[in-house]
Amino acid sequence: MTRNQMPSHRSLTVTDTVNANLQNRINISIIFNYLRGQGSAYRAQIARDLGLSAPAVSRAVEKLRNDRYVIESERRPVENGKRAAHISINAGRGYVVGVDLLADPLSIAVSDFSGTILSSYTGTTKPEGMSFADYLLHSIDASLEDSRRKASGHEVKVLAIGIGVPAVIDPRTGMVLRASLYDEIAQTNVRAEVQARFPVPIYLENIANLAAIGEWKRGVNRNVRNMLFIEIGNGIGAGIILDGNLYRGSDGSAGEMGYSLTGLDALGFDSSAKGFLESRASMTAISNRVAKDEYLSAAALCEAAHAGREPASGFVREMVRHLAVSTVNAMLLLNPELVVVGGSIFELPFADELLLQPLISDVEKSYPFSPVKIQRTSLGAKVNIIGAVQFALDSLLVDEYPYRL
Repeated sequence: MTRNQMPSHRSLTVTDTVNANLQNRINISIIFNYLRGQGSAYRAQIARDLGLSAPAVSRAVEKLRNDRYVIESERRPVENGKRAAHISINAGRGYVVGVDLLADPLSIAVSDFSGTILSSYTGTTKPEGMSFADYLLHSIDASLEDSRRKASGHEVKVLAIGIGVPAVIDPRTGMVLRASLYDEIAQTNVRAEVQARFPVPIYLENIANLAAIGEWKRGVNRNVRNMLFIEIGNGIGAGIILDGNLYRGSDGSAGEMGYSLTGLDALGFDSSAKGFLESRASMTAISNRVAKDEYLSAAALCEAAHAGREPASGFVREMVRHLAVSTVNAMLLLNPELVVVGGSIFELPFADELLLQPLISDVEKSYPFSPVKIQRTSLGAKVNIIGAVQFALDSLLVDEYPYRL
């Protein structure tokens, strides 16, 4: 029996029964999150991997089964030659919607309860005169109708919606604070508009943060403890995983790499419209360069740079140098074990030869500590939408199952 002294004159007694209940809740949470990452496992395997007793595992699994969070398969052979039933997440418990507002047109995915994406939907171009809110709601409705058709008309029970926005999000309220390159999003109360149509939890997050979550949870280097994800499209942002957690900063603006200053001449730069780095090394920078020549496209610019023709090659080389300076500075501050890059700029022709390989070379020459692996996202253009689904699932479950190893 343990006695804790409260601030008032009264004391609170915590009994052994309460302690046992708390321990059982912790065990349930740890096992559930283990299964979410593992996919499936049999009871003896769970006990061995998590260091729990067989009775503790059985109690936790039965609770999860009764609440329909997991299901148990028929017995099948395991490594010791015996047969054992496998426990896995109950994928059919409900569905989660992920929305990528950075994509043009926007992209939507519907996943089952295990996080497996069942259907993907690409919205139409927003009709002229339609509000952004109506466009978003229409697109979500269309994606759900598409999912119902693929499910042979069965009802798609939505449990949560995760929305990735190219904006700074208040980590306390989930509201959009700044979306300097996307005025329609900044002027729309995205969460309220979606909540009014769909009475389920709505989770908003910065798109670069979602890309980091997608790569961290579902990519080939899943579950690294410290990772920097750099998203380069019309703007430039970074998602930061520190010690196994998403880092947002004090007001949600951590990782806004597009505002990085990459030289003394950048001091005093007017960043009200776009950041200094974005003005030099984003798709917007390429568009501005292309606009100077009506016969030039982004693809033609890359092809000219790949052929070594000036001024295209000089322009692209300068882009990479700005990105390298910003990347090295971020690495010095964060000391990541992995740097992942993604975004629409890497869909351009010769992106590896013109951008990625020179970036890696420049960073390696300037970073003074142990080499850090720099790679493209392993999930390609789907990393944002996968992150949106994963974030919605994690947010939905974190209060009920907060403990993990």
